[in-house]
Amino acid sequence: MDSDVTTKILRSNIGTAIRYSQKMPFNIYMNYSLQDNRCVIELSSKVLLDRYPELININNIQQCFENINRIGFCEMEVDGIIHNSELLTCDVTSDISGIVQPDRLAMKSCLVNHNKFRVQKYGNSGYTINKMVKTRNRQIRIIIYDKGKELRKKNNTEYLGMLTDADSMLTYFDGKFRVEANINTKEQIRQLFQTKSTDLLDVLKSEANPLLTIFDEVFTFPEEPEHQNQVMPSPLSFPKLRMVKNALLLAACEYDMEKVDLVLNNTLSPHTDKSKYRTELNKLLNSYPLPNKNIALMKKIREEIAKSATTEITTRQGY
Repeated sequence: MDSDVTTKILRSNIGTAIRYSQKMPFNIYMNYSLQDNRCVIELSSKVLLDRYPELININNIQQCFENINRIGFCEMEVDGIIHNSELLTCDVTSDISGIVQPDRLAMKSCLVNHNKFRVQKYGNSGYTINKMVKTRNRQIRIIIYDKGKELRKKNNTEYLGMLTDADSMLTYFDGKFRVEANINTKEQIRQLFQTKSTDLLDVLKSEANPLLTIFDEVFTFPEEPEHQNQVMPSPLSFPKLRMVKNALLLAACEYDMEKVDLVLNNTLSPHTDKSKYRTELNKLLNSYPLPNKNIALMKKIREEIAKSATTEITTRQGY
């Protein structure tokens, strides 16, 4: 590694590692251990430059490392790395066009469990869905965001300046949103990619669709009523008092099942089975026109993810 741009890590005045890190024009992190002769590399698929829309896959992994060599801070034996490294963490993504990007309500309408999953803003371009668990191997995080808007942010100016035709790249991503999921452990990699090992080539050759598997852990599609209402009914128009109460509760919670869950948790005994209340309220909510449109939208997104999802190695790889 070039000592002018790398950092030597010392412990008790003894060199233990050599490290290189950059955030722009794209993320690269490299830590070479002097003690066990192992190296951890973290990279973004933007390292592919003009081939960025392909994301990192079996057909372009070699160019990723060749492009890193061209930066000049180190010289890697590319073929050796590709054949003798393992994946530590990664992201899997799918870029979707021709469908409206889902909003917060659309995602909440289809969550498997409103107590376990939280939908939060992701900058000004989308939302994240997080599973609220502490165990790293059980954590789930999906991000759905406007890729065109994200690429036009100021921190991507330098990257766009490196491209042969930045305008074509921006045009390609205009109108596309990205569905991205984080895979955090080697056990998750083996399970989701259906491989016996976490070797880089084994993972890249996998025909599994880990993004679809993760999507199905987060979202479900309630059975839609036979008769779909076309106009939002008045809460007072229902024929039974129980339905009126449910309709008033939904209206007070702005048809947001996460808010409904908070009300149920605050008003019912901890020992009460809340699932029957949620089932009734979800059935009523799904009879309204807006949630049904949201369910149809999320189903379309799932269909697009089922067609293909590409492995994007934006986190760590060791050799």
